[in-house]
Amino acid sequence: MTDPTETKTDEPPVRVDRPHEHVARLTLDRPDAMNAYDESLLRTLVARLEKLDSDDDVRAIVLTGAGDRAFCSGVDLENMPLTPEMEFADYEAGLGLFQNVVRTLRTIQTPVVGAINGYALGAGCDTALACDIRIVSENAAIGETFIDVGFVPGDGGAYLLPRLIGEARAKELIFTGRHLEGEEIVDWDLARECVPADELLETAESFAADLAAQPPIALGFSKSLVNESADVDLETAFEHATRAQRICAQTDDHAEAVDAFAENREPEFTGE
Repeated sequence: MTDPTETKTDEPPVRVDRPHEHVARLTLDRPDAMNAYDESLLRTLVARLEKLDSDDDVRAIVLTGAGDRAFCSGVDLENMPLTPEMEFADYEAGLGLFQNVVRTLRTIQTPVVGAINGYALGAGCDTALACDIRIVSENAAIGETFIDVGFVPGDGGAYLLPRLIGEARAKELIFTGRHLEGEEIVDWDLARECVPADELLETAESFAADLAAQPPIALGFSKSLVNESADVDLETAFEHATRAQRICAQTDDHAEAVDAFAENREPEFTGE
């Protein structure tokens, strides 16, 4: 018989920590499942990202996986919210849970540094690609492995990968399901650097802290302008840049930068 005084608590599948001032770390926390996506993890990750993006004290985010085996190994095949028997609308909604992770990473203004600590495969690969900057450990392996199970990259990989490394290289990885490992990920221009596993978080968090020291409003607009650059024409890009520049020109951070330059000192940005 269950003890009526016993309280069962479910740990959230995404852990939130604050390793540095103005830096938050999100950890996909299903290590026994190699941080594979189930519905709870998908929904919780989006909710955590949106909450941090609305927090004025958070200026950069580090995204990583729990344990030393995987960043995110893709879909949890035992608990995946998709089945072939679903009606199209239900299937579309289920796949939309995965797509919303990539959509959120791309549309929030807070920069996200992916600390890729192990396998980032399938949907996990697409999540890694959606991060603004990637730093990988020597144990990391990135792969668009959808072809291995007769699928296509349904979570944004076919959109993101050509923009990062070009069409021909993207097709090679998508058509073959090939994994890139460690330093090879850097060689393919998919990561900023490759570091020993025990240095990964420190390196990623230090880089995130550098980003957090920048003026947040200008940084957020810069992210938006770069992310849309492959999808708008030059005149539209000019229009959006002019609007963003006008807003930045009226911020306290711009005035602080000008004063600091004139006074030969480091600026202190407030995000206002």
